[in-house]
Amino acid sequence: MKSQRHYCPPERRKYVLITAIFASAMGFIDFSVVAVALPQIRTLLDANFSQAQWISNAYMLFLSALILLGGALGDRFGLKFVFGLGIGFFSVTSLACALAWNAESLIIFRALQGAAAAVMIPGSMAIISINTPRAERGRALGLWVAASSITTSLGPLIGGIVLTYGGEWGWRLIFAINVPLGALTIFILWRFVPKDLPRHAGGLMSLDWTGALLLTLSLGLIAGGLTYLGELNAGGWAMTLLGAGVCLAGLGIFWEWRHRDPMVNLRLFRFTAFAGSNGLTFLVWSGIGAMVFFLPMLIIVGWQLPATYAGAMFLPFSLMIALFSPLSGRMVDRFGTRIFLTLGPIVTGLAFLFLAWAIVQQSYWFGVLPATLAVGIGLGLTASPLSAAVMNAVDDDQSGAASGINNMIARMSNLFGIAGLGALVSMVYAAVIRGSSLDPSVQQLMLAAGYGERLTGPLYQIATQNLQVIAMNHATIALCGVIALMAFAGGLVGWLTQTGVQEISGAVGSTDEGP
Repeated sequence: MKSQRHYCPPERRKYVLITAIFASAMGFIDFSVVAVALPQIRTLLDANFSQAQWISNAYMLFLSALILLGGALGDRFGLKFVFGLGIGFFSVTSLACALAWNAESLIIFRALQGAAAAVMIPGSMAIISINTPRAERGRALGLWVAASSITTSLGPLIGGIVLTYGGEWGWRLIFAINVPLGALTIFILWRFVPKDLPRHAGGLMSLDWTGALLLTLSLGLIAGGLTYLGELNAGGWAMTLLGAGVCLAGLGIFWEWRHRDPMVNLRLFRFTAFAGSNGLTFLVWSGIGAMVFFLPMLIIVGWQLPATYAGAMFLPFSLMIALFSPLSGRMVDRFGTRIFLTLGPIVTGLAFLFLAWAIVQQSYWFGVLPATLAVGIGLGLTASPLSAAVMNAVDDDQSGAASGINNMIARMSNLFGIAGLGALVSMVYAAVIRGSSLDPSVQQLMLAAGYGERLTGPLYQIATQNLQVIAMNHATIALCGVIALMAFAGGLVGWLTQTGVQEISGAVGSTDEGP
């Protein structure tokens, strides 16, 4: 009876769904649309390559580090209240991003926006669950996933159009659109969704703030070290940051292991299937985060195609995920998770090799678009079975913690994909520039500009532009090759750690090594 009084009246449940779709759309679209906008942002705010990485990474850092804390706030203070607070904070920080006056201010506002997203995003699915009876919950969540996939796929395309025709205000409009959308979402939430009661005792002081701080600092230092690793003459500074980050990460693991009510329940990693699922998540989604970040810069700056082209490539990618995820999810009960978590990453890896070939040919319509479509198919085969594997690996009363950890790792992988693989991109790009026949002073200027910055002033010449395209192509080809290897490694992890259909019933709680 306790959960029954939280349900919306039937006529109001559509409004619950609308708020969840709008909120998740704001959070998920923001990452991909900003990637499309980065070339314009770099030009207008005079941001270098490292700053461009931090414009994205600052958001992902605070989102991944605080998302479990954000979910816990909803349990303690009421989901509707915390969800609305997150939407409001996200809208305000989006406006701040739109008004940023330089790269440094934008990075700070993006960090605050990521913290807001960490409060808002966990509420998107939870607000549906607590207001919808179990018999109708599957249909409601299915509609939410489908609508979120459509909005996520259309977001970068619309963003590309805004960037193409919006002039210098284009990138600011991409952030500013969250303000009216957030206001509308808050109004619907306040007017039509009933208030819920806290589901967990304790106040703010009962949260694992020390664990959250250690996680945020360690992730930030490691990401910073990886980001600066590709910079000129930054090797010592980068290694110092990496070392400090690893030490703090070790301290954080010790704290979480000893804490009575940890933010991250590390004991779940004793289960082979759970550890394998999260390892696979990190390997595959790191590559996806890097692709979403670097490929638009190559298309817009290197190949000098309109921003609409960079936005359009996300359409087949997202639609294939939306199409194949429900199909593979339904087939898991019949065939088990192992086949999909082996086949899906392998298809993804092959798709990235195809993408590398497309970059060699510098072909958009017959190369990049079908390659990103193939990546979407591979992820569509992987996503739903991966969620099922995470849930099947633990007991039912641990499913919430397991889902939260996997959600955190998925977003953390984007952070490390951009920072870690960004170092590879910088090194290959620099090697091609240094190996050219251009004057050393010109080389130095190009190296200072970095991957993906529009060449202006004395660098705006045919020879330097041609060299930039070659260097960016080589760097992105190397990136695709490494991502493919990571995806293949993910497939191997899936085969070794997951179960076939005949083994599912005995998988929960298993800590044996191997399948």
